[in-house]
Amino acid sequence: MRKSFVAVIAGALGIVGVVFARPAGAVSVDGGVPSSARTPSRGVVVHVVQTTATLSERMKSLPDQWMTRGRVSTRWLVDVRGGIRYQRILGFGATLSDSSAWLIAEKLPLDTRRELIRQLFGADGIRLNYLRLPMGASDFTVEGRPYNYDDVAPGTSDPGLRYFSVAHDLRYIIPTLRQALAINPAIFVFANPWSAPAWMKSNQRSDDLGNTGGLLPVYYGSFAAYFVRFLQAYRSYGVAVGAVAPQNEPGVAEDPGMELPEPDEANFIAGYLRPALASAGMTTQVYGLDLGWDQSPYADALATGPASGVLTGISWHCYYGSPAVMTRLHLQAPRLVQLVNECSPEIRPFSTAEALIGSLRNWASAVALWNLALDPAGGPVEPPGRRCPGCRGIVTVDQNMHRPQPGPTYYQLGQVSRFVRRGAVRIDSNTFVSDSTSPNGFYHPTVGLDDVAFINPDGEKVLVTYNNSPRPIRFAVTWRGQMLFYRQAPGAMTTFTWR
Repeated sequence: MRKSFVAVIAGALGIVGVVFARPAGAVSVDGGVPSSARTPSRGVVVHVVQTTATLSERMKSLPDQWMTRGRVSTRWLVDVRGGIRYQRILGFGATLSDSSAWLIAEKLPLDTRRELIRQLFGADGIRLNYLRLPMGASDFTVEGRPYNYDDVAPGTSDPGLRYFSVAHDLRYIIPTLRQALAINPAIFVFANPWSAPAWMKSNQRSDDLGNTGGLLPVYYGSFAAYFVRFLQAYRSYGVAVGAVAPQNEPGVAEDPGMELPEPDEANFIAGYLRPALASAGMTTQVYGLDLGWDQSPYADALATGPASGVLTGISWHCYYGSPAVMTRLHLQAPRLVQLVNECSPEIRPFSTAEALIGSLRNWASAVALWNLALDPAGGPVEPPGRRCPGCRGIVTVDQNMHRPQPGPTYYQLGQVSRFVRRGAVRIDSNTFVSDSTSPNGFYHPTVGLDDVAFINPDGEKVLVTYNNSPRPIRFAVTWRGQMLFYRQAPGAMTTFTWR
């Protein structure tokens, strides 16, 4: 990492359940030594970067390894095969919530803010290239109450959107986006609302408490126009939004929230949103669902229903269910792109490394974590903050000390985002872990060595491994008849790259 960033932050602060089989294999977790190997001479050089569980190593460049030709007789083998290819990668990132943007733009000195943005999005940082953006308020808002872009007096409506305005976002959200885009113009922005304006809804409020906040069909056209106005407004300020979804977490009775069941969402997308975008000359991608892996019936219905022909794909959240459902959906509807659009692993029994590898091995083209930045208490968050207790940002920003502190999530995300480029293709590799869910419905991979592999657009190969066991694992990696051996510490995440 850049010394300047280090200087800035230096003073800162056996689950039983359903198992979905991955490729079979066995791994030694006792440091077992392969039975034989022949290494006549040095061959392909392999660069190694590692983050350990204790953060004693944080994306640390380790001594180069060498792949050599020879034979190996061990079951503990990761065989990387470039001839078998899967999904193309869109990117990695997080959500720029109202709280995240405010902390970065308002609570950091200018030089510190610039350096943080470079380390999040720049070539010498972790190279994030995907941002999810709430259209209006999420539950992480600085003022502690919902807002949208067409608030009018209670009891009145504005179907023609005469009062539409993104003025709220001009203070710190759009400026933060523009600063990130100045560092990396290729950032892909995905936007979706937590709620339509209250006057469009059956309960005339921003919430969906009691599942009473349905979008009124009479306002489907106005809501589609709302999307168009938002996209046009952001484009006028230099921010191109690449994709949208009609809502966040449909049917979750929270504030803000909205009730738009699958048949209604499909009708809205096919009959209103897509035609409105087309009339405005927009090719913006449209995704459906934006909810957990346990919602496969909802996703299945979208993939086969009236919106199937106009959907770009399905976006998922990681909180319930298993990522294996994405593989099942891919087999059913291979045309659809799949994204993991929100994940806060710190509130679930799996790590950021496991969320990334599990998602990518199951056809996710992008993985976005939840808040980009939060304060040490996990806020600011709308009272009572019950939707995400324990949530942490990729970076923690101390409002009083005015300093950013990256945590484990930052480094584990960076072990993938820094090395896997947009346009990379996932390639085949065997793993020794299976996808499983606990009795309470949480994802939890089995214990062992997990991995995922890619070829970047320039031909560079990337292998990411993670040891989620309590003991060291000694394994071999093979590629086109060449191999190397590696011993991985418990909880370590390691990235190998070679040409």
